[in-house]
Amino acid sequence: MTCWHNFRQILTPKNEDVNFISATFHLVTITLISMSMVDLNWFVISGNVCVPYLTLGQFFWFGYNNSPAFSDEYKCVTPETVNLMRITILLCFMAILFALFGYVIDIIGSKNLVYRLSRRYAVPGTCAVFWIMAIISLSYYTILLMEDSLASHYSKSYFNVTYGLGFYLLASAGINSSIGIIYNLILSHNPSGYQRDDDACILETSDNDLDTFNSPTPPPPYHIPPLHYSIAPPPYTP
Repeated sequence: MTCWHNFRQILTPKNEDVNFISATFHLVTITLISMSMVDLNWFVISGNVCVPYLTLGQFFWFGYNNSPAFSDEYKCVTPETVNLMRITILLCFMAILFALFGYVIDIIGSKNLVYRLSRRYAVPGTCAVFWIMAIISLSYYTILLMEDSLASHYSKSYFNVTYGLGFYLLASAGINSSIGIIYNLILSHNPSGYQRDDDACILETSDNDLDTFNSPTPPPPYHIPPLHYSIAPPPYTP
């Protein structure tokens, strides 16, 4: 019980307007998404039928070239694939912005009603998870388009399109953000847990009874002092 009590004290912020643990979840989400956007494999293409891998970084400046070498190497990359990858980049930036907003309001601890409700009910983290789910759906659809393109050019060759490390980093960012949302929602139902612990400590010091408030000694009886009447004045004689 002592370990659990100490663990709850660590997880429960003393200041309800500042939440460093939730801010840490947002910071990890930003880091993972940013890492997935650098030169890490997003799609891996096996079979020596196309470029061996694709990254999101390639599509910041990706453009078509009329040279035969370029055409042979990127036959699997259609204009639809380029557009989907650029939309994926845009959604990654949207997820980073929402996670950054959640990090800022958790650190600053603004008392504005909108910010407090957003922080309490994990609105930025929820939006970031929605963007990540949209990215995962787009990535699945992109794989289907690439497989169709490869099948049309290399129908007799073996090939396989799978997810790369960058995609799995993004998925782990979504899992991390989901854990942060669960933490915030649990905390929103126990906003003053540390206050209840302090009250419990007060009761424990008094042996959990009310003897302090219910004294066994009855109060002294209420004493009414006797009335002292003065001598009446003599009757009036005209």
